Amino acid sequence: MKTAVAFYSLLVLAGVALTLLAFKQSDEKDWSDCIKKTTFQWGSECKTCATTSKTYRVWFKNECSDTVAVKIAVQENHKRWKTFTRPQLMPGDSISGFACVGTGKYQYWAKKFNDNTIAFPSDEEINSATLD
Repeated sequence: MKTAVAFYSLLVLAGVALTLLAFKQSDEKDWSDCIKKTTFQWGSECKTCATTSKTYRVWFKNECSDTVAVKIAVQENHKRWKTFTRPQLMPGDSISGFACVGTGKYQYWAKKFNDNTIAFPSDEEINSATLD
């Protein structure tokens, strides 16, 4: 009888451990999955660019039911990245970024709104990385 109780207790503890592990994994959500590219445009109007014929603009949307913080980077033809940050992108809201003479390449990072344990890469880190 003692063996059966010990075995049952072990099964219960294993079940609790697996439940906690599954909960921990679901809590570690990849927030970048919330951000989806919705559209892009070449040659769009840009007040800060000298020419608009080579402007590349890209739009992203928060498709999750949670508020996120997002940073996007759009590459200029000289390989530097122009960055844009929204610390609070509500569900369904959009963010756009542009490059005056763009390559069509972009990157983005996202985290849960008000999560101060994660830092976005700095503009210096983004531009110093060996990214094409």
